[in-house]
Amino acid sequence: MPDKLIYHKPSKKSWPFVMGDILGYEVENYGWSGGSNDRIFRMLFEHIFNNDTKSTYVVQWTFPHRTEVWSEENQYYIGLVPTLIDSHIDCKRYYKHYYDEIDTRNKLRRFIWSVDSVCKQLGHEIIQFMPIGVEDLNWDGVQVDNKFTPLNNLPDSFLDTNTIREKVNYKIHPTEDGHRELAKYIVKIVENNT
Repeated sequence: MPDKLIYHKPSKKSWPFVMGDILGYEVENYGWSGGSNDRIFRMLFEHIFNNDTKSTYVVQWTFPHRTEVWSEENQYYIGLVPTLIDSHIDCKRYYKHYYDEIDTRNKLRRFIWSVDSVCKQLGHEIIQFMPIGVEDLNWDGVQVDNKFTPLNNLPDSFLDTNTIREKVNYKIHPTEDGHRELAKYIVKIVENNT
């Protein structure tokens, strides 16, 4: 994996750094502004399948409406987010012709279960949770255009979203205290699992 894709020195205020500091773990933070669950899934699996060391993976999934596509012209993945619809032709095309809210949420559930299963099969610890501060993701189900799809039935590696939100005072971009509280919460889970 190219070094430029790894933030070797995450912000000392971010929950991954605080967690790693408390546990004495090496932290590889693959967070990327505007990154998608497709990107998280792809890069996590690249790492898992190339990792012979038993590891603890902590995955913070992001908003389901983000995605990525391969650019043959540029030879890399391009992130697509709705905020770029007016300035990016691929975004406009995707969100106008291909995006489906129910499908993206179901895809996220498939990602969550796949990560859980593969990590457990290979002997890795896995902890997963949803975006910080998310209010519009209802994991008991969602109704879109009078269609209802349940999004419950998640694996035991998936943390309670309401608890996560409480730890960061319901902020999408937590304060330093919010990051610290989230890190301490995840540390307790890691310590209980080992």
